Amino acid sequence: MAEQQQSYKKARFFKCALQVNPAGYIQYRGQEQSLSESEYNQQLLDAALEAGVEVIGLADHGSVDGVDSIRTVFNQNGIVVFPGFEIASSEKIHFVCLFDENKSSQELERILGSLRLLDPQDGIRPSRLSAEQLIDEVNQQGGFIFAAHCTNDNGLLKIGQMNHVWQHKGLLAAQIPGSIEDLRGVENDFYRKVFLNKDGNYWREREMAALMLLT
Repeated sequence: MAEQQQSYKKARFFKCALQVNPAGYIQYRGQEQSLSESEYNQQLLDAALEAGVEVIGLADHGSVDGVDSIRTVFNQNGIVVFPGFEIASSEKIHFVCLFDENKSSQELERILGSLRLLDPQDGIRPSRLSAEQLIDEVNQQGGFIFAAHCTNDNGLLKIGQMNHVWQHKGLLAAQIPGSIEDLRGVENDFYRKVFLNKDGNYWREREMAALMLLT
């Protein structure tokens, strides 16, 4: 990313897609990939270029297969790739963990090994670590961790009674399917109030950043 750094007098914003899936991800859903890896990567690249995406986060379920091939193709086209994976805590809360753009696939494998993964369950390899332990470990490894699809199945807010995890200082962001305002009225306005830091049980000193899945 250093090559892209320029001198700006005002804030410079990057359009990011922080949960991009490699070709093998579809196996998590019990389906077979009809495209070759190179075909899939090219279609993914074309979509990113068309959308003006400059940064992606790459996350398969409990795997880093496909990191190198996607990183090569995207880097050749000026797109920064933060490699990583999606993982479930012992409470079955899903998190996306991303790391430095120069982190090798071998280093990522070692990090995965430190997270004490169990055998696959429902297509994902859960960790023996609790959500709080997982957040601590990823931060210690120099990564960035966010709560995936937090208002949907296996999401931090959907599961309920996990306010202690929401309030963890090492968790800085959570993903939602649209804007915060789109959450108005959902679950009696619970989700929106939590993101706006207006629910006393979920109050944080530092408000949670919302990663919005927009199309």
